[in-house]
Amino acid sequence: MPLTATDFTPFAQQAKNANPDLLFVAWAGTTGGAMFKTLDQQGVYAGTQVVTGLAERATWAAFGAEATKIHFLSHYVFTAPKNKVNNWLVQQMRKRGQTPDLFTPDGFVEAQMLVHALKKGDYNVDKMIGALEGWKFLAPKGFQAIRPQDHAMLQPMFRVALVNKNGHLVANVLGTASPYDTAPPIVAMKG
Repeated sequence: MPLTATDFTPFAQQAKNANPDLLFVAWAGTTGGAMFKTLDQQGVYAGTQVVTGLAERATWAAFGAEATKIHFLSHYVFTAPKNKVNNWLVQQMRKRGQTPDLFTPDGFVEAQMLVHALKKGDYNVDKMIGALEGWKFLAPKGFQAIRPQDHAMLQPMFRVALVNKNGHLVANVLGTASPYDTAPPIVAMKG
């Protein structure tokens, strides 16, 4: 479907006729709200679990009234990970009048990795790389690990529902998948 599409009825009818148990929607752009509304108008939510990624908090309203009918996948919801690292991060941000959002913990993890690499690698790049390979650590999202074979960052993922609380959408975490359950396939490194 082209990104310029505005009539989602054929797509929604096709999805409904296929009668899937789950429909994953990957969509970006300003017409997302219209697409999710059309899925609702065509009755797709009645028999199908509609799933998509949950982006920054500022985008949540774009899902419209259908936001509470969609299941989301997210790599961070600041209220979910109950651990000392996340608690500290949230507390520090709130002191500054800020609220962590989707990518906040990534910058924090980068700082954790840099400190660990410098401490263990003594400013030698090869030693720093070696210090990070296979490193497992507590991050704001929970336990994370750097896979030594390809340096992939293994991290938990969260299954989320948006609920309307006093006129505002709030993320309600329904479940967490471990970093090993969400690990991508190993890709051989070139070099």
